[in-house]
Amino acid sequence: MASLNLSRTVVATLSRSRIPVQSVRVGRGFAHAPATEYHNIPFDTSNRRALAIKCLSYMGFGFALPFVAVGWQWYKPGGYKNP
Repeated sequence: MASLNLSRTVVATLSRSRIPVQSVRVGRGFAHAPATEYHNIPFDTSNRRALAIKCLSYMGFGFALPFVAVGWQWYKPGGYKNP
């Protein structure tokens, strides 16, 4: 409810001021991407081989990380294998 009152206050202030409303909305137009095919994702898909290598390395690292952590905990001094 407080945000609604704040927005009414801002609208009322802007409507009474001599500043044009368009100059207050600076920076809204540059947030849109071009309306072309496959440009709605934040990475490049034009080189399929590079994309496959990047995806497999990213997912492989995420899959291997728990196994590496368990191995590290087991084989460090005082770990599971070394009582």
